[in-house]
Amino acid sequence: MGGLGKTTLARKLYNSSSVGDQFECKGWVSVSKDYNIQDLLRRTIKSFTTPTTKDELEMLEKMGKEDLEGRLHELLKESRYLVVIDDVWDTDAWASLRRSLLDNKKGSRVIITTRKKVVAESSGERKFVHELSFLQEEESWELFCKKVFPDYDGVDDKINRCPPSLEESARDMVRKCHGLPLAIVVLGGLLSRKHPDEWPKLQGRFWRHVRGDDFESHDSTHVTQILALSFTDLPHHLKSCFLYLGLFPEDFEIDADRLIRLWVAEGFIQQAEGETLEETAAEHLNELIDRNLIQVAQRNWMRIRRCRVHDLLRDFAIEESKELNFLHIYDGNVYSAPSPCKHRRLASHNCGLKRIASFDQSSNLHLRTLLFFDSENESAEIGELQFLYKKLRLLRVLDLEEIIFKHSQEETKHVSLVDAIEKLIHLRYFRISGSKINKIPPSIGNLQTLQTLEFSQWYGPIMLPDEICNAKQLRHLIGWFKYPFQVKNLTNLQTLKYIAVDDQMEFNPSWDLINLHELCVAFDGESKGFTLDSIGRLRNLRTLFLEIADTVWNPTLQPLSHCQHLIQLKLHGEIGKLPTEMHEFLPNLKYLSLSGEKMEEDPMPSLEKLPKLTILDLLNYTVYKFACTAGGFPQLEILFLVQCHVKELQVDEGGMPLLRGLGLYSDKVSIPERLRSIPVPKNWDVASVDEWPY
Repeated sequence: MGGLGKTTLARKLYNSSSVGDQFECKGWVSVSKDYNIQDLLRRTIKSFTTPTTKDELEMLEKMGKEDLEGRLHELLKESRYLVVIDDVWDTDAWASLRRSLLDNKKGSRVIITTRKKVVAESSGERKFVHELSFLQEEESWELFCKKVFPDYDGVDDKINRCPPSLEESARDMVRKCHGLPLAIVVLGGLLSRKHPDEWPKLQGRFWRHVRGDDFESHDSTHVTQILALSFTDLPHHLKSCFLYLGLFPEDFEIDADRLIRLWVAEGFIQQAEGETLEETAAEHLNELIDRNLIQVAQRNWMRIRRCRVHDLLRDFAIEESKELNFLHIYDGNVYSAPSPCKHRRLASHNCGLKRIASFDQSSNLHLRTLLFFDSENESAEIGELQFLYKKLRLLRVLDLEEIIFKHSQEETKHVSLVDAIEKLIHLRYFRISGSKINKIPPSIGNLQTLQTLEFSQWYGPIMLPDEICNAKQLRHLIGWFKYPFQVKNLTNLQTLKYIAVDDQMEFNPSWDLINLHELCVAFDGESKGFTLDSIGRLRNLRTLFLEIADTVWNPTLQPLSHCQHLIQLKLHGEIGKLPTEMHEFLPNLKYLSLSGEKMEEDPMPSLEKLPKLTILDLLNYTVYKFACTAGGFPQLEILFLVQCHVKELQVDEGGMPLLRGLGLYSDKVSIPERLRSIPVPKNWDVASVDEWPY
């Protein structure tokens, strides 16, 4: 039965430090109903180790089944490993992986989650099968109360409990969930958005949805009925956002920023006064999470990084979408080919360009969105993109990120790529792997409605033409771009990352970037003439990442005092000395990451006065002592010391009063007694220290 909490339990074990610390390496792979064995093996390998070079990645993509099995076996044979194989639907999938996961006599462990008892029983001679049961009535009630009343602790019934006048009817609704956790949390998410005075009205709708004999048994029908009630209750602007999640593959972790940009490009988001479209979309995402219709997969403190959808909710979204012709999933099966002129959004799962291009022209005339996932790592010729402007002239959203393109002529490859999309005059969102692209032609400026241009992978800087400034609706420009290029007229631009500036060039962003929120710049060579004066004119900047190479830099930071919205700052490189007046220049800063390879002085006297600093990340410092005085760092909650050669962290009484997370990834550091009980932050490990937390 889906929704019992099998994956949740496995994930808690996987993320537990008491379990994880016993293994040298860990991996997690989701199987799902429709899987490709080579892709499954490839994803299992990647869960243990990430290819670091272009050649390694391409070699992995070209491997056949036997080579992949051998590679996985070789990777794990000397290690004590833990691997979770989630949502296995048949014995063949497990059998294929089992050949590569031979017992290496080192205490390795495999956790399998499955709805099928036959899969569990065939998992091996030394198996232990833990069968999750449905919740008992009181367990169901406690889970419901925790979702509806966040302060409910199950001990003190007087604290934020269910109103006595409504408890009996609420318990009746919970009983109809038959102890299934997913149904309970969705019901709780629905009622948590309602004032108790509205519950009786909602209860009537509940009984209309769940009546019938089907609801008396433990099957998926009663879950679907509760999901339908929750979906019906959604405001109109959230229904499209929820249904859109059906486009993504089962168990897929969705990048939250990517999802927000897609929603905006689709036109789901209406402008709210005083907010950007992206801010409104983020509120929609949070509301769907509060309603328990979306799960948080990764959260970096105050910001959601990735999310996922339970497969039962995804199935519901797909079924509901069929009636509305809202979206369609094509998986290569002849029966899943889209019907002519019906669907506006198409996601290709485990298929390539050739199959989509082969559809009858009338099948795609009205298509607005085309996304590719798990395309069997199939390589394609750029010329195959011609079908886009021949058949899909109304396309608004195009995501080719998982397709590898071959190029017959190195010197012309950049021309044919954009030539294939320049006639898509309605295109708002274009995402592609940039690994083999080094130059974009002037015709990119013809895309007058383009909002997002993203190159998700790259191995060298991409040259942008000055004509990019003709795409005046551009909101997000993401990749690795060689400066200079014109950005005048781009008054809607919010994201500009990453820019490579060499030592012969002065970085001078346009005054037109009045709405720029995020800027990432890397200066190569001896950038001795670099100052922050030009960046100080970006008055709406919220996130700034500067990397200065091959020179000692003593930043003044005073120009940043004009950036009153700046809350996140990274300064990496050879920083020599910090100004003592930082708190005057950066009064609203919440997150700061500093690399101090050339710094010989304790930075704490400059940093401890920052009034709103919440997270501090210090890398590569070599000083004898970090010293915080009484009253220093009044708002600091998280402190990271990464690869710092420091003997002592001194914190006077009254310093860092709110500290709740201390990550020491450095040589042995002496710390005060009162800090020794502060845990290492669970939301963040050393590998992800470069992730933006806000």
